[in-house]
Amino acid sequence: MSKPILELKEIDVFYGPIQALKKVSLHINEGETVSLIGSNGAGKSTLLMSIFG
Repeated sequence: MSKPILELKEIDVFYGPIQALKKVSLHINEGETVSLIGSNGAGKSTLLMSIFG
């Protein structure tokens, strides 16, 4: 069994009164390949910024 390298649980991100992400959870194990896809404005960049700062 691979060990987890990243785990997020119910992440919320707000820009002032606007909620950009709501209860996002993610679990990535060592050796996994992950793609983050979605339409414009779906929150892809917001999620990455919340992970990497």
